[in-house]
Amino acid sequence: MVGLITDKREIDEIIAQNIQDKRLVFTQNFRIRNAMRDITDERALEVFSQFEKVFAIEKKLLKQGDIGYELFYSLSNNITFSIATIPKGNNLLLIHAIEYKRSLGKRFKID
Repeated sequence: MVGLITDKREIDEIIAQNIQDKRLVFTQNFRIRNAMRDITDERALEVFSQFEKVFAIEKKLLKQGDIGYELFYSLSNNITFSIATIPKGNNLLLIHAIEYKRSLGKRFKID
């Protein structure tokens, strides 16, 4: 199951219920993949809390039965940042962060 959420009310609700105010846990995968992409923990944290810039969330049912949320942030003209997460109790596992310097219109089926 993959679902794209773009309604601002739904985005705010997901963030409030599943993302915000949880203890962030940097997974080993997060650190390895971000080192390869030259994204620091500090950069990811700087973007993470800017929830007002989230314009879409992909909700995915993962292999182990967890629900994952990938938050897409509109940072500036044609720069999008995404952070993939998995809520686990009071923790929020950070899976990866990616900075896109191109339009994601095709991914989101935007004309």
